[in-house]
Amino acid sequence: MPDPFLFNALKRAAGEWRQGGYPCGDYPLIGEILAWQTEKQEDRLSPKYLRDPQLLALEVYWYVRLALKTPHILDIYRHFYGADKKVFFDALGVSISRDALEWADIDGVIRRVKEDEGFVKDKKIQALHEAAKLDYPSYILALAMGAGKTVLIGAIVATEFTMSMRYPDGETRFMKNALVFAPGTTIIESLRELSGMPYDQVLPPGLNRDFLANLKIEFPGQEKDIQAQKGSSYNLIVTNTEKISLRAIPRKNQRTLSVERKRVQANLRLQKIASLPDLGVFSDEAHHTYGNTFDQLKRVRETINYIHEERPIVAVVNTTGTPYYEKQLLKEVVIWYGLGDGIRDNILKDLNNGVHQYDIGRESDEEVFRDIIKEFFGGYGDVALPDGAKAKIAFYFKTQAHLEASRAFIERAMTGIGEDVSQILVNTQTSAIAEVDDFKRLNNPDNRKRIILLIGKGVEGWNCPSLFACALIKDQTTSSNYVLQAATRCLRQVAGNTRSAKIFLDYGNARILDKQLQDNFRTDLGRLSAEAREKETVALRILKTHLPELEITRTVKRAVRKGMAGTEIRLAKPDATAPPPILRSVFTPDFSGPGEILTPTGEMEELPAGEDLVSRHAAAWRMASRYHLPVLPLLKKLRDLYPEGAVPRGDLYGLFRQVEEQQANYDTVEEKITEAMALIRVWDENGKDLFEKDENGCFVHHLRLLKRTHERMKDHGLLVESGSYEDKGDLSFHYTPYNFDSAPEGSFFRAILSALNAKPDDVGAFLFTGGLTDPKKTDFHFEYLGEDRRYHRYFPDFVIVKKTGEFYIVEVKAEIERGDVAVEAKKKAVERIQRLQPERFKYQIVYAPESTIGSREVKPVVDWVKA
Repeated sequence: MPDPFLFNALKRAAGEWRQGGYPCGDYPLIGEILAWQTEKQEDRLSPKYLRDPQLLALEVYWYVRLALKTPHILDIYRHFYGADKKVFFDALGVSISRDALEWADIDGVIRRVKEDEGFVKDKKIQALHEAAKLDYPSYILALAMGAGKTVLIGAIVATEFTMSMRYPDGETRFMKNALVFAPGTTIIESLRELSGMPYDQVLPPGLNRDFLANLKIEFPGQEKDIQAQKGSSYNLIVTNTEKISLRAIPRKNQRTLSVERKRVQANLRLQKIASLPDLGVFSDEAHHTYGNTFDQLKRVRETINYIHEERPIVAVVNTTGTPYYEKQLLKEVVIWYGLGDGIRDNILKDLNNGVHQYDIGRESDEEVFRDIIKEFFGGYGDVALPDGAKAKIAFYFKTQAHLEASRAFIERAMTGIGEDVSQILVNTQTSAIAEVDDFKRLNNPDNRKRIILLIGKGVEGWNCPSLFACALIKDQTTSSNYVLQAATRCLRQVAGNTRSAKIFLDYGNARILDKQLQDNFRTDLGRLSAEAREKETVALRILKTHLPELEITRTVKRAVRKGMAGTEIRLAKPDATAPPPILRSVFTPDFSGPGEILTPTGEMEELPAGEDLVSRHAAAWRMASRYHLPVLPLLKKLRDLYPEGAVPRGDLYGLFRQVEEQQANYDTVEEKITEAMALIRVWDENGKDLFEKDENGCFVHHLRLLKRTHERMKDHGLLVESGSYEDKGDLSFHYTPYNFDSAPEGSFFRAILSALNAKPDDVGAFLFTGGLTDPKKTDFHFEYLGEDRRYHRYFPDFVIVKKTGEFYIVEVKAEIERGDVAVEAKKKAVERIQRLQPERFKYQIVYAPESTIGSREVKPVVDWVKA
């Protein structure tokens, strides 16, 4: 029986796509981009920068875009459920009686969903009705607060723009422009992360350079227009919904506004946006568009429809943490990652039975606030994040009168336990500038404010990881969603934190929160409070920032000019001669022998030429990419040659030949170069810290492990703290604890360290290097070709460095891994480099027959040390 939830079906399909190496014959670059997101370490894939839910969402998104070819949401349901109409209707949430099922057909029911308002009202499927009517693909990516929706938007924009640069004339349209909009100023402030996002962690180096060279980010202010040029490409525009929405024109002599299409008007910003080609639209915190009456939804969709009518959009991507409308999961959801998922993955703080409820009436307000303050300082008085930011609590109020009365109770409670009331910060719509500035600086470790009193602040878009507790006591009837958003603000997690969060509620707000959790997350207060982390964060503290560098000699090929060449490319319109045809060889598979052998038939197929015209930008981009030239000078020349605006496809061959003739003055030479590999890098080339710092200023690297993996490592002694073993020469433990993968690795470490204690003078360092595998923080890795025909990084387990500069690299494997294809590929990759400098560099794989390493296995290493 198929899973009735579309997001589960897509998750499985995208997982299979990943296992196959992201096959996409027409657009293979997507496989390279998605493979770049993970690092293969032994038998597992670990995300490099994106978190697990972000990576899953990115994979599902591109699976829908390329494998399914960007279908309408109803066509995705057809793809997965269309073989059985009952299953199809159930998945859509359209109830059809058993008798009616016999004569009902899928097309007929879909027509009624789109057009029959009585049918829609009777079946209570208004959300489905709105989605079905759309003329463009629209998807919802539902990720709980703290999972990183803004970074996900940035990753999608970066990969879309990059795909459009590589495939400007492909059958699939890729985004060349992006509009990101959200309600309210707070959320817009959080979206500013898009301008400082490390896109080099999402795109491979060459692709990232091209992307950043063309990207133009704009946050429109109070101006009536935006800076983007009409018809231009690679604009990322981030704005409020209100700044771009269609505005209604009042009828003459009427105060009411008409929302008929003929009575609305686009402002200058919206007109400019509608002129941009291949636009993708991103709606952040999209649940705001699903109001109780759908009025706001209709206003937003009127605006998007206007853009689509002016120039067809590529797709609409909605992000939200609450993808429900009146207890119904919205049918456009293609990825769903809830609060419980976030807690289990340690992306959110757990509550660990931390929901405290108060019976207002039986207990006085002052008693309640006294208990909350006592509980907070008793549980979090000395708690701080790894960067030193002290734990905080936020109190939410509806009115100024309630805040002031409660503040008096809070101050008396703090004085009673010896706490300074200057730790209180008030932030409301009428707060002074100094208070607002203090609120913005709450994440600063030096900020002393810990008790935050709020009215109309501190919900969506507020990112305060040092917030460990929230309190909603009385008068929270503004909206049920407000209670949900406010109460869960304290769940945002920070790497290295192991403390749980707490929520303080009166019974009335507890009932509201419980219903909101049921309606929006299919959970309740009891289950959420009982959720336990399934992943743990292990802090590896860097003890040594200066280590010996290893000199590695490699053979590299480089292009050398034969002679002086012109610095400027000259172009002229080529003669009107047809380019040579593009031919494709035809093969036939022969399965008669072992394996699959492709035998050429001798036939050649001529591929169709495609469109007669290509844009000047596409032509310039192709030339620039192929010949490593800057785009803008080529584009300027093409504009001069083709003022009419397009380049005949037949001219491309002649233009390319001109560039090639002017650039083809290079010889390829091989030479040996020596590079210094840093065993650890704590600063980048600009002096910026690559590691986080804890409260003591120590650099820290965080590992996220499954809880059972963490327990296994502790039980088997695989997490080894510095000082656990005698180290007379202080040769080891550049970080602590060492996180060995296996018992043989720990055994090898003890054996070699013991040998070095007898003769430490000649050795500069003996390090376990298999546990710190972030390529930004260590150069100590090698590239090898995997079975999937892709290159992967290999981080060896150990290195011993002599003071003479010689070094010995050791990999520890179980005996059963002898002959393993991946192990042999890694070995060959290192040995190719070793052969260039055998006098300075040795490499060995030590195979352990049991869980411990014997003297026979370590003898070659010990002999080398003693030599």
